[in-house]
Amino acid sequence: MQQLEPVQSRGELDSPPIYNIKAVVEATGLTAATLRAWERRYGALTPGRTESGYRLYSASDIATLQWLKQRVGEGLSISQALALLTHSRKGVQPQSAVDRRADSWQGMHEGRDALLKALLLFDESRADRVLEEAFAVYSLESVAEHLVAPAMAQMGDLWHEGQASTTAEHFASNYLRRKLDTIINAAPRPAGGGLIVLGCAPGDWHELGLQLIHLFLRRRGLNSLYLGQNVPVAQFIEEMERLRPVLVIIAATLLETVPGLAALGEATKAMRPPRPLFAYGGRIFNVQPALRDGIPGIFLGESARAAADYISALVAEPTSPKLNTNGTPPPNIRVR
Repeated sequence: MQQLEPVQSRGELDSPPIYNIKAVVEATGLTAATLRAWERRYGALTPGRTESGYRLYSASDIATLQWLKQRVGEGLSISQALALLTHSRKGVQPQSAVDRRADSWQGMHEGRDALLKALLLFDESRADRVLEEAFAVYSLESVAEHLVAPAMAQMGDLWHEGQASTTAEHFASNYLRRKLDTIINAAPRPAGGGLIVLGCAPGDWHELGLQLIHLFLRRRGLNSLYLGQNVPVAQFIEEMERLRPVLVIIAATLLETVPGLAALGEATKAMRPPRPLFAYGGRIFNVQPALRDGIPGIFLGESARAAADYISALVAEPTSPKLNTNGTPPPNIRVR
């Protein structure tokens, strides 16, 4: 089927609804789940129906879907793309950013509840459908931050409260971690740029927040390398001197892993020039902010998004290529 130009109204393409969903999928490259999500949640289209209840689409519908897909590919959310379409057709002002945010949060909460329910029932197929619909409506970063991460955290809370079995918690954690790894791996690693190394403190196995930061950095085109859980102090300096990163980021979630994080910070600080900056974060520093005073480095903020924003701004400084020449940050960056 030939690519159709964007249209201003259904009447501009005098075509009855004759295409079934398979034909639309082939013509647009959208999945059936995406089509259903756009229709059900946002009313993107109102397809015709056969006597048996199957959806039928017109050439105008296909052109609209192609246009929406292109806008989403350019970085708009589906709600923003639809608002733009409405504005162009009727001269109606697009929905406000506040209203769009409210819609998004409502949808994310619904998706998280549905995802948790599926995981508690060990229903992997249902969980896949929930995530597929979420990816059809929201950006990869939003799904990772506002659906996958909270679902994993809530599953842990349910386990601690005795409302979820250990088996269910392990199944859910492994499932969600695999999904997050898939999202991260889908982001190509830049060929150049200053290297940013991320890892968990010695003895710390809680990596979700750090994985989110890694995802956000990769999606922004930054050269990040993820070391994983339980980064040992032994041989750390040797490896960092070989890799020559501009920034080392270590995360701790538990009180007992803070000393190991501090040891890595001190070791980084003692490296011979050129040495990287040392930055840190993690849940324990949000719960007990006073702990930040004992860490020799930059605190990145209380969320993965805030950390990614801070890191992006830091490496975007005009002096960023010189960050590892003397081990000092640019002006206005606070280091303890």
